Amino acid sequence: MLTLTWVGCDKEKGGGCIIVQTSPSSFAYRSKGLSGSILLAAVDSTCEIRHYRDEQLLDVWPIRDPVYRFDCGDLTGDHVPEIVVGVTKTTRYRKEMDRRLFIFKLYKGRKIRPLWLGSRLGLPLIDFKVERDSVPAVIHTWERDTDATTVEVIYRQHGFGLQYLNNL
Repeated sequence: MLTLTWVGCDKEKGGGCIIVQTSPSSFAYRSKGLSGSILLAAVDSTCEIRHYRDEQLLDVWPIRDPVYRFDCGDLTGDHVPEIVVGVTKTTRYRKEMDRRLFIFKLYKGRKIRPLWLGSRLGLPLIDFKVERDSVPAVIHTWERDTDATTVEVIYRQHGFGLQYLNNL
């Protein structure tokens, strides 16, 4: 059984955002009078993010790189969920295969659009999760330091990219 928990604003005044993980690859949300679902679907050898409302497919965004993590949270504080995808890929300036972080927004509550396609955080990324217990939500990462130790870091989405908050 899933428990829905309000985060942020007063639900009696119509604020807040509920985001519930319904499976490892799907989330349901309710906010601002809207409700829908976001899921990661395997298509041939790639994946795609799908956004549904009332069982109607609103938009699709292809992900051509291998995905190792899929999460959602209200990262901007606007009571609309953002989509966070961990992919393994090279970049123009980093030729080694490594874990990267992509963040997508629901433009006008409907269309999936990139918010940030990160090439690298402060250190090589091991893993991440979205902490949804505050508004805006934060991204908790585990990163590999130069001496191979694991560093835990908290980031908040800020403008273009992520703002470092602190180490844990």
